[in-house]
Amino acid sequence: MSHLFAVAPALPLHSAGKYVAGAYIVFALILVVYISIMAKRLRTNQAELRQLKATLDERDRAAAGLTGPAAAQTEPSEADAASHPHQPEQVA
Repeated sequence: MSHLFAVAPALPLHSAGKYVAGAYIVFALILVVYISIMAKRLRTNQAELRQLKATLDERDRAAAGLTGPAAAQTEPSEADAASHPHQPEQVA
């Protein structure tokens, strides 16, 4: 392996700069694309979670016999908190 390095000439410093700059530019572009993809996934997941929570709340109101505008104005009870263990309890 060391013989390969002895045979292969290194790039002169005056011509290597453009390759280093190009590598940094490519890395920066890949990083921007990656961050953009992750931000889009985060927005999509947040929207899905809001929709799931709304669906779950609607199902619970329907199961309790509450429908219409009055159902949206009711405060969550302790029974609601117990039926959703994934939601943290609210401390007053």
